[in-house]
Amino acid sequence: MNRTGTPTRFRRPLVHLRQRTRDGSLAHRILTIAQERRPWYDWGARLMVLVGQFRTGSYDTPRGRDLWYRFEAENEHRGRIIKTRTYANVRATREQDFSWRIFDVQDDGHTVKVGHYGGQITHFGLSRREMKLFRRWDFWECRVRGEWFGLRRWLYHLGLHHHVDLRKPFACNATPKRGSGGYSHWHCELRGRHEVHRFRNYTWPGGTARVEYDPIPA
Repeated sequence: MNRTGTPTRFRRPLVHLRQRTRDGSLAHRILTIAQERRPWYDWGARLMVLVGQFRTGSYDTPRGRDLWYRFEAENEHRGRIIKTRTYANVRATREQDFSWRIFDVQDDGHTVKVGHYGGQITHFGLSRREMKLFRRWDFWECRVRGEWFGLRRWLYHLGLHHHVDLRKPFACNATPKRGSGGYSHWHCELRGRHEVHRFRNYTWPGGTARVEYDPIPA
């Protein structure tokens, strides 16, 4: 049995069931939480899964999804705008002479790159049609769906802060002194009276003493 109280024999079926659900769906999030070995008091990690955005195997900072688009028959003035948010659709047309463009969200949603999509993004000016498309994408995809007008990002970073600065209930929770080689979020996990503090595989006796690597015996 793991630390969450879930019998280990149940974890393998959970993994298989999670693989059959759509990435980022509510079922996928619930199964991710169920299969992760998190202590009961680490609610921050669970909150990150619930409100985060699934990318490359994990739930990251919520932001708008990238948008690829092109003009039908390469006619920028009258051609229908063909849009996709899935890179696989762009990759499937690699052998065809299509000129894809992209609204690329970077830096956890703080930066948007706009340009022709190829080996690298080649920047260009936007036409009025593209400006209309950009404004609609920025509002609905980024601000509404991606960030919930900032609430989703706030909840995610609230969970992230709690997860990183995790404190074990009723434990010592002392931290290494500045300059001792440790970090301010390393809280001693020992309970009761002790002379040497421990966080995972690192120990320090207190005061200005240096943090030492002292792995826990397997």
